[in-house]
Amino acid sequence: MTMKAVQYFLVSIYVLLLHISYVDFISPNFSYLGYRHVSVDSISIALTIALIFCPLLIARVGVTQPSGILFWILYAIVYIPVLLIPNYLYGVVPWENWLTDFVLLGSMLLLYSVSSWRLLHIPLIKLKRTIVQWMYVILTTSFFLYIVKVSGIHLKPPTDSEDIYAARLSFRQHTSPVVGYGMQWLAKIFNPILVVYGLVNKKWMFILLGFAMQYLLFTTNGLKSTLMSTALLILVAVALRKKGRYFSILFVGGLSCLLCLSVGYDYMTSSYEMTSLLSRRMIFTPGLLMNYYVDFFSHHEQMHLSYSILSGIFTNPYATTPPFIIGEAYFNRPDMAANANFFADGFANFGYSGIAIYTAVAAIIMWIYNSLAEGPIKLFAMFLLVMPVWSLTDTSLTTVFLTHGLLLAIISLYFIKCSGGEELDAKSVQYQLGSSVE
Repeated sequence: MTMKAVQYFLVSIYVLLLHISYVDFISPNFSYLGYRHVSVDSISIALTIALIFCPLLIARVGVTQPSGILFWILYAIVYIPVLLIPNYLYGVVPWENWLTDFVLLGSMLLLYSVSSWRLLHIPLIKLKRTIVQWMYVILTTSFFLYIVKVSGIHLKPPTDSEDIYAARLSFRQHTSPVVGYGMQWLAKIFNPILVVYGLVNKKWMFILLGFAMQYLLFTTNGLKSTLMSTALLILVAVALRKKGRYFSILFVGGLSCLLCLSVGYDYMTSSYEMTSLLSRRMIFTPGLLMNYYVDFFSHHEQMHLSYSILSGIFTNPYATTPPFIIGEAYFNRPDMAANANFFADGFANFGYSGIAIYTAVAAIIMWIYNSLAEGPIKLFAMFLLVMPVWSLTDTSLTTVFLTHGLLLAIISLYFIKCSGGEELDAKSVQYQLGSSVE
């Protein structure tokens, strides 16, 4: 069996496990939240599977550029569940959902093509490595100490739902714009830099320190995504072994193993907690919300970024933001921020044109990032991108760029490259990225 055939096979297993998770665990226990399940139409599901496989026609087994990380995370966590969800909700998939599916297919193909674009020549300024290192130490320490001062430090993690929501409420009560940005930047960039540096250079002290700081953030903010995104970083680290030659196989295979473990555990314990945490929260919820965004903003006035950077040009027709509009319209909770992926946010603002515009902007950002990553720091750059890209699965592009660390990742990568960056080159042949990728 060729590696390409293995890729198709593992994607099939991944889709099957998602189906089992939804039908046997998610829908029976969370139908009140909109996770309905009607009889699946055979023609609709067959066309859906065909569309799921379409990107694989051009997607190589391996990756050679950071934009490949973006493609595979969005493919597995956004594209596949968005295509699957309408089959469970409606049986016969409505026309507007097919239109959405084809627009997303075009978006995925464009994002994948970025890895083949000719790299930009970006002028560099010369910086001493010690200056960049001290900048990192001072910023990381300052943000961390300020958060500890404002929110306190906790060693015991919130274990059940009540503890988690209590931790989140306490964090919101003590938060400020500085704390909010600091928390996101620590969780998405500064702490992962420690883990990434340790992974690339096999220095376990840095890995443990990075994980410890992520754990302390989780005890403070109660956000499971802080820990789950760290687990995703580990999965990407495994998938990038062997020169990244088998990235898609190891990445999709790793996700399938996690799904299999969660389903197996819930079957054995007659529960649904693991499936809810992994399949529902991480994968199906953004897909469900994408469906709601398209449904609502297809029949109501779109936002045109009137709540954000274009507020001086357009008037906000709802006096709030898209997540809260969807929270009230579909969950009857005006205080609920129903955050979806950046494709959904694009649709909320400009319809299908918005999806195309946001995809084009994301492609240009990745073009710049690929260009900065070229050279000995490429592996480091790939790892550094994981956390911000993860945020795109349930957050708007503008928020990820400014708040969740995508811009900060680009700036950090630029400074690291200006300082030389040779020390960040992978010393192990297992991790070095070459051009001979299948």
